[in-house]
Amino acid sequence: MQALLRDISEIRTGYSFRGRIETNSEGRYCVVQIKDLDAGGIFEPGELLRTNVPDVNSNHVLHRGDVLFVARGERKRAVVIDDIAPNTIFGSQFFGCSPRSGIDPTYLAWFINQRPAQQYLEEHSKGTNVRIITKEALGGLLVTVPPLVVQQKIAGVYRLSQRELKLFAEIQAKKNQLVETALLKSLYQYETEGKQ
Repeated sequence: MQALLRDISEIRTGYSFRGRIETNSEGRYCVVQIKDLDAGGIFEPGELLRTNVPDVNSNHVLHRGDVLFVARGERKRAVVIDDIAPNTIFGSQFFGCSPRSGIDPTYLAWFINQRPAQQYLEEHSKGTNVRIITKEALGGLLVTVPPLVVQQKIAGVYRLSQRELKLFAEIQAKKNQLVETALLKSLYQYETEGKQ
Protein backbone atom coordinates (compact mmCIF):
# COMPACT_ATOMS: atom_id res chain seq x y z
CA MET A 1 0.00 0.00 0.00
CA GLN A 2 1.13 3.56 -0.67
CA ALA A 3 -0.13 6.80 0.83
CA LEU A 4 0.75 10.48 0.76
CA LEU A 5 2.67 11.67 3.80
CA ARG A 6 -0.06 14.21 4.52
CA ASP A 7 -2.59 11.37 4.81
CA ILE A 8 -0.61 9.28 7.29
CA SER A 9 0.91 12.06 9.36
CA GLU A 10 -0.03 15.48 10.69
CA ILE A 11 2.60 17.88 9.33
CA ARG A 12 3.28 20.95 11.50
CA THR A 13 5.38 24.03 10.81
CA GLY A 14 7.93 25.20 13.35
CA TYR A 15 8.05 28.39 15.38
CA SER A 16 9.22 31.40 13.38
CA PHE A 17 11.96 33.14 15.35
CA ARG A 18 12.38 36.79 14.44
CA GLY A 19 16.14 37.10 14.32
CA ARG A 20 18.64 35.45 16.62
CA ILE A 21 17.36 33.21 19.43
CA GLU A 22 17.86 34.94 22.77
CA THR A 23 19.15 32.41 25.30
CA ASN A 24 17.87 32.34 28.85
CA SER A 25 19.04 29.58 31.21
CA GLU A 26 15.74 29.88 33.09
CA GLY A 27 13.65 30.08 29.93
CA ARG A 28 10.34 28.26 29.66
CA TYR A 29 11.13 26.59 26.32
CA CYS A 30 13.92 24.33 25.07
CA VAL A 31 14.71 24.78 21.36
CA VAL A 32 15.87 22.10 18.94
CA GLN A 33 18.28 23.43 16.32
CA ILE A 34 19.83 21.70 13.30
CA LYS A 35 23.13 21.39 15.18
CA ASP A 36 21.34 19.14 17.71
CA LEU A 37 20.91 16.41 15.07
CA ASP A 38 23.85 14.23 14.13
CA ALA A 39 24.66 13.20 10.58
CA GLY A 40 23.61 9.61 11.29
CA GLY A 41 20.01 10.61 11.86
CA ILE A 42 20.02 10.35 15.63
CA PHE A 43 18.61 12.98 17.98
CA GLU A 44 20.00 13.00 21.49
CA PRO A 45 18.57 15.97 23.39
CA GLY A 46 21.48 16.66 25.73
CA GLU A 47 21.82 20.35 26.51
CA LEU A 48 19.29 22.22 24.41
CA LEU A 49 19.22 26.00 24.29
CA ARG A 50 16.55 27.53 26.55
CA THR A 51 14.61 30.69 25.79
CA ASN A 52 11.43 32.67 26.40
CA VAL A 53 9.38 33.48 23.31
CA PRO A 54 5.80 34.68 22.80
CA ASP A 55 2.99 33.13 20.76
CA VAL A 56 4.06 29.49 21.02
CA ASN A 57 1.18 27.14 20.26
CA SER A 58 0.75 23.37 20.51
CA ASN A 59 1.88 22.88 16.88
CA HIS A 60 5.38 24.09 17.77
CA VAL A 61 5.85 21.63 20.66
CA LEU A 62 7.59 18.28 20.13
CA HIS A 63 6.31 15.04 21.61
CA ARG A 64 7.72 11.55 21.93
CA GLY A 65 7.07 9.68 18.69
CA ASP A 66 7.20 12.75 16.46
CA VAL A 67 9.39 12.74 13.36
CA LEU A 68 11.40 15.93 12.95
CA PHE A 69 12.21 16.78 9.35
CA VAL A 70 14.95 19.23 8.26
CA ALA A 71 13.29 21.36 5.56
CA ARG A 72 16.33 23.22 4.24
CA GLY A 73 19.88 22.51 3.17
CA GLU A 74 21.50 19.78 1.12
CA ARG A 75 20.33 16.77 3.10
CA LYS A 76 16.74 16.95 4.20
CA ARG A 77 16.89 14.21 6.79
CA ALA A 78 14.30 13.00 9.26
CA VAL A 79 14.90 11.96 12.87
CA VAL A 80 12.66 10.29 15.43
CA ILE A 81 12.02 11.99 18.73
CA ASP A 82 12.36 9.16 21.27
CA ASP A 83 12.85 11.28 24.34
CA ILE A 84 12.09 14.95 24.81
CA ALA A 85 11.76 17.40 27.69
CA PRO A 86 8.40 19.13 28.20
CA ASN A 87 7.98 22.45 26.37
CA THR A 88 10.56 21.68 23.70
CA ILE A 89 9.87 23.54 20.48
CA PHE A 90 11.32 23.47 16.96
CA GLY A 91 11.99 26.33 14.57
CA SER A 92 10.81 27.07 11.05
CA GLN A 93 13.78 25.24 9.48
CA PHE A 94 11.93 22.04 10.45
CA PHE A 95 8.59 20.35 9.97
CA GLY A 96 7.20 18.21 12.75
CA CYS A 97 5.34 15.08 11.67
CA SER A 98 3.03 13.20 14.02
CA PRO A 99 2.39 9.76 12.46
CA ARG A 100 -1.17 8.50 12.62
CA SER A 101 -2.19 5.13 14.06
CA GLY A 102 -0.62 2.20 12.22
CA ILE A 103 2.54 4.12 11.25
CA ASP A 104 5.78 3.40 13.10
CA PRO A 105 7.68 6.70 13.55
CA THR A 106 11.11 5.11 13.14
CA TYR A 107 10.00 3.40 9.94
CA LEU A 108 8.68 6.72 8.64
CA ALA A 109 11.97 8.50 9.40
CA TRP A 110 13.88 5.65 7.73
CA PHE A 111 11.68 5.83 4.63
CA ILE A 112 12.13 9.62 4.31
CA ASN A 113 15.92 9.19 4.56
CA GLN A 114 16.09 6.65 1.71
CA ARG A 115 17.24 7.54 -1.79
CA PRO A 116 13.83 7.48 -3.57
CA ALA A 117 12.27 9.84 -1.02
CA GLN A 118 15.38 12.04 -0.97
CA GLN A 119 15.28 12.25 -4.76
CA TYR A 120 11.64 13.35 -4.65
CA LEU A 121 12.46 15.96 -1.99
CA GLU A 122 15.37 17.33 -4.02
CA GLU A 123 13.27 17.53 -7.18
CA HIS A 124 10.57 19.44 -5.30
CA SER A 125 12.89 21.80 -3.39
CA LYS A 126 12.99 25.50 -4.22
CA GLY A 127 15.74 28.08 -4.09
CA THR A 128 19.27 28.36 -5.42
CA ASN A 129 21.67 29.04 -2.52
CA VAL A 130 19.67 27.23 0.15
CA ARG A 131 17.32 24.54 -1.08
CA ILE A 132 13.99 24.51 0.80
CA ILE A 133 11.11 22.04 0.72
CA THR A 134 7.60 23.41 1.27
CA LYS A 135 4.97 21.85 3.51
CA GLU A 136 2.83 21.14 0.46
CA ALA A 137 5.66 19.32 -1.33
CA LEU A 138 6.57 17.33 1.78
CA GLY A 139 2.94 16.31 2.20
CA GLY A 140 2.96 15.05 -1.39
CA LEU A 141 5.69 12.49 -0.71
CA LEU A 142 4.38 9.03 -1.58
CA VAL A 143 5.18 6.63 1.27
CA THR A 144 5.15 2.85 0.99
CA VAL A 145 3.20 1.55 3.99
CA PRO A 146 3.66 -2.17 4.69
CA PRO A 147 1.85 -3.89 7.58
CA LEU A 148 2.86 -2.55 11.00
CA VAL A 149 4.79 -5.71 11.89
CA VAL A 150 6.97 -5.23 8.78
CA GLN A 151 7.46 -1.54 9.61
CA GLN A 152 8.60 -2.51 13.10
CA LYS A 153 11.11 -5.06 11.77
CA ILE A 154 12.60 -2.46 9.42
CA ALA A 155 12.64 0.08 12.25
CA GLY A 156 14.46 -2.36 14.54
CA VAL A 157 17.23 -3.03 12.01
CA TYR A 158 17.47 0.71 11.25
CA ARG A 159 17.96 1.52 14.94
CA LEU A 160 20.71 -1.10 15.22
CA SER A 161 22.50 0.27 12.15
CA GLN A 162 22.28 3.81 13.56
CA ARG A 163 23.76 2.61 16.83
CA GLU A 164 26.55 0.78 14.98
CA LEU A 165 27.43 3.90 12.98
CA LYS A 166 27.52 5.95 16.17
CA LEU A 167 29.83 3.44 17.85
CA PHE A 168 32.13 3.36 14.80
CA ALA A 169 32.32 7.16 14.85
CA GLU A 170 33.18 7.14 18.57
CA ILE A 171 35.88 4.49 18.04
CA GLN A 172 37.36 6.45 15.12
CA ALA A 173 37.42 9.65 17.18
CA LYS A 174 39.28 7.84 20.00
CA LYS A 175 41.76 6.34 17.52
CA ASN A 176 42.43 9.77 16.05
CA GLN A 177 42.96 11.16 19.53
CA LEU A 178 45.43 8.36 20.40
CA VAL A 179 47.38 8.90 17.17
CA GLU A 180 47.51 12.65 17.72
CA THR A 181 48.71 12.19 21.31
CA ALA A 182 51.42 9.74 20.21
CA LEU A 183 52.63 12.06 17.43
CA LEU A 184 52.73 15.08 19.74
CA LYS A 185 54.66 13.01 22.29
CA SER A 186 57.18 12.03 19.60
CA LEU A 187 57.55 15.66 18.55
CA TYR A 188 58.06 16.74 22.18
CA GLN A 189 60.74 14.04 22.68
CA TYR A 190 62.51 15.16 19.49
CA GLU A 191 62.50 18.79 20.60
CA THR A 192 63.73 17.86 24.10
CA GLU A 193 66.52 15.62 22.81
CA GLY A 194 67.54 18.17 20.21
CA LYS A 195 68.15 20.79 22.88
CA GLN A 196 70.53 18.53 24.84
